[in-house]
Amino acid sequence: ERRDIRNGFRSDPIPHEVLLRVLEAAHTAPSVGHSQPWDFVVIRSAETRRSMHELAQSQRDAYAKSLPKGRAKQFKELKIEAILDTPVNIVVTADPTRGGRHTLGRHTQPQMAPYSSALAVENLWLAARAEGLGVGWVSFF
Repeated sequence: ERRDIRNGFRSDPIPHEVLLRVLEAAHTAPSVGHSQPWDFVVIRSAETRRSMHELAQSQRDAYAKSLPKGRAKQFKELKIEAILDTPVNIVVTADPTRGGRHTLGRHTQPQMAPYSSALAVENLWLAARAEGLGVGWVSFF
């Protein structure tokens, strides 16, 4: 089943070779001008995950204040605890300068770095599900 997983994570570690296969699949994603603007940062440290959770929570709180009251209540019910409950977090970044100023396709479509990175995330997601791993998307940064 391919969906955003928010609970029910296992606490046992993900085998290194499984994580490598998932990341290799992500790196095979197509990208505009073959720029491959993504990086994947694997976080296993509980302390770092706690810091990330606090940062995500502060971003959530700030965003919730900007919403109409009913929408803010609904938004606050969305869970981000998986940041703490999983043995591994993978942070995905997109570097819009990778490949240089004249990367094919970027001049006319400046959003291609995040779009290309989203394709890599989809590959990661599908590979993770094929390996029996759950994935949840947290995007507050």
